[in-house]
Amino acid sequence: MRVWGLFADWFWRMDRSLGGAAEPHRGQRFSAAHPLFLGLVMGPAFGVLIDSLLLISTLAGFDGPLTATTLLLSLGLSVFIAVLFVGMGYFERLRQRHYGHYRES
Repeated sequence: MRVWGLFADWFWRMDRSLGGAAEPHRGQRFSAAHPLFLGLVMGPAFGVLIDSLLLISTLAGFDGPLTATTLLLSLGLSVFIAVLFVGMGYFERLRQRHYGHYRES
């Protein structure tokens, strides 16, 4: 248990030394206030990017880039990106709450 406390103390000291205690800018405030929306926007946006690259590869004449496997892989990656951005939003909320910048409305 003491190791986690030491790690947390180290993390907050490092975050403060890198400017984490400064007033958050607009994007940071938005991601902390709307983490689910952030994930629901970024996941499909990433999926559209990957699918468009696959479509361009197909149109360019490469053999088999647009298969069921690659489409499932792009779907899985977009879900992973969505979950990652939701987690980042909640972590940003926690970080801002630690410094007293985030208040529930």
